[in-house]
Amino acid sequence: MLSIPRVDAHMLKFSQSCVLVLVGLSFLLNLPILVLITGLALALSAIFPAASPFKFVYRQVIVRAGWLKPRLVEDDPAPHRFAQGVGATFLLAASILFFLTSATLAGWILTIIVFVLAAINVFVGFCAGCLVYYYLGRWGLMPRVRYDGGFRWRGV
Repeated sequence: MLSIPRVDAHMLKFSQSCVLVLVGLSFLLNLPILVLITGLALALSAIFPAASPFKFVYRQVIVRAGWLKPRLVEDDPAPHRFAQGVGATFLLAASILFFLTSATLAGWILTIIVFVLAAINVFVGFCAGCLVYYYLGRWGLMPRVRYDGGFRWRGV
C-alpha cells in the first residue's frame, strides 16, 4: 500500500516564525551572529530533519506545554526541506559577507530577502522555496510533485 507523506503544519509554521523572529532581531539589533546561528539551524533542519533545533523546541517546549498540538496534513516534506536549504544558503552567504568581507550591505540584503519570504510564508501561507522546488520538478531537475490547486502542494 502506498504511504502518503505527512508533515506537521504547526511545526512548519513554528519553524518559519522562529526564522522570522531571529532574522528580524539580527537586523534590528545589528547582530550578524544571529544570522549565522539561524543559517546553521536551517542547514541542520534541511540536511538532518530529525536533528532540527526548531523541531526540538517545538516538540519539547511548545507541544509539551500544550501551546500547540501537532496538525498532520498530507504533504511532501521535500519541498519544505528544499526551502529551508535555500534560506540556509542565503543566511550562510550573508554570514560570509559579514564576517569575511566588508560587504555588510550585501549581507543585510540577503538577510532581508529571507525575512520577507519567511514573513510571506507565516502570514500568507505561501512558500516561495516550495514553488521553486515544484518548478524545478517540472523541468526534471527535482523529483516531480503535483500542485493541488491552492497555496498547498502535495506530493504524488
